[in-house]
Amino acid sequence: TVGARTAGQGTLSDEDFAAFATAAELAAVAAYSAAFDKDLLDGEWADRALQFQSHHQAVADTLVGLRAESAGAAVAEAALAKKSIDAIDAATDQNGILAALAVVEETLAATHLSGVGQLTEKSTARTVVQVLAVEGQQAALLGVASGSTIEEVTPATNTGDAALTIPRESKATTTTTAASTTTTATGSTSTTEATSTTTSAPSAGN
Repeated sequence: TVGARTAGQGTLSDEDFAAFATAAELAAVAAYSAAFDKDLLDGEWADRALQFQSHHQAVADTLVGLRAESAGAAVAEAALAKKSIDAIDAATDQNGILAALAVVEETLAATHLSGVGQLTEKSTARTVVQVLAVEGQQAALLGVASGSTIEEVTPATNTGDAALTIPRESKATTTTTAASTTTTATGSTSTTEATSTTTSAPSAGN
């Protein structure tokens, strides 16, 4: 079910989600640019592809403002961009390009679906549901146009296998207490405890 809550409900911050999702959406923008560069799309699909690309850019523009203030410039997610562009470059006709773009759309829709049930903010989750619905439709249109059947592009269940792992930037704090013993001039001893706090580097995980 779209938007269904998972065991990780409420543990994914807007900042973590937006940081990764913005990069993923920009990877889709790059994939469409690569498709245009191949010059194999007919007029109808060139127009549709431009609409789909514009959607991804608009989503990225919306999400970028939800990232942490310390986030740098928004760039495309490197692994997804490379994988998508390599598949497009290998295509020899329009169907091949549309099939590669369908995979991009499926990946983004599945990734948004995996994150929506874990988001802390319900308002953000509602926006993400709208985004993944559009991208799921775009995936289906591209898939059918590339030669897949309706049954193939609209399975009864979504396994989530296509989803990318959304990293979570968190700082784990460990407190260590060390005991020291001091001997006074009278021969008595006293024990004091020194507490230090160590913050680890950010770790990524889903």
